[in-house]
Amino acid sequence: MKKFYTLAAAAMMCMGMSAQTLYVCGQGDGLAWTPEAPYEVNPTNGSYTFEITNLAQFKVSTAFGDWDTFNAAAIGCNFTEADLGKPVALVPFQNNIMCPWIGDYKVVIAGDLSTITLTTDTPKPIGFTAIYIRGTINEWGSPAEWQMETSDGVTYWFDCTGATIIPTGANFKIADAGWAAINYGAAGVIIPDDFSPAEWLYNANDGTMSEDYEGTIEAVLPSVVGEGSVLTVTIHETLVEHNAGVKDVVVDANAPKVYYNLQGVEVANPTSGLYIVRQGDKVSKVLVK
Repeated sequence: MKKFYTLAAAAMMCMGMSAQTLYVCGQGDGLAWTPEAPYEVNPTNGSYTFEITNLAQFKVSTAFGDWDTFNAAAIGCNFTEADLGKPVALVPFQNNIMCPWIGDYKVVIAGDLSTITLTTDTPKPIGFTAIYIRGTINEWGSPAEWQMETSDGVTYWFDCTGATIIPTGANFKIADAGWAAINYGAAGVIIPDDFSPAEWLYNANDGTMSEDYEGTIEAVLPSVVGEGSVLTVTIHETLVEHNAGVKDVVVDANAPKVYYNLQGVEVANPTSGLYIVRQGDKVSKVLVK
């Protein structure tokens, strides 16, 4: 009889392990940053599979509750575009799993929690990535008035003046709308500590303005964005003139116009709203009515 109970207990333990629930927080349809009430995923056919539309980033854990509890049991990985469609090893991981771009993703996690595979049918955005100053000054959002400007998709700048002066004590980062491919912070630095170029780290903590700031913030993207990359940021002491900027644009009148939404996705037939327009080698922001 003792042997029977031992076998039964072992079977119940195996059943409990196979029926373990995973908990997901993140940015995407149906997700939220609520560790006490996360999205729940149960295993099916030996793996955990879920599909999320407009997914930008997420965290996975085997426990839920407050953030300390959730993070202590979190698993994840540093994910890049090159990893799409491939199983990537999962390890204890308290950072967010970043999607290469916002899109509709299928996520498959092995039943033993050893690997994660992401696939998407959402095409990679074409054109210049829309980048924003995001922080306490705009509730960490990405409103159009805080979008950085660019003429080549590499060097971006933003003029902090008038309604966009960054006040003392404000925290901010430089990121795209989904905190996905572009997500750089000053790693807790009080800025500007000087006015020389600094390296901001991918997915690092934000920086804090030490005083009311009026001037131009300039950022140069690395050749490859993502984990381990750095963004070269210069906090200029005053406003800087950009001759190739998008405020006063002179373009070839015969060059075709290509429209992109604020997430950098090409739009064939733009309706009313704000768009990024590329005409030749020039870029501007246009309000379509």
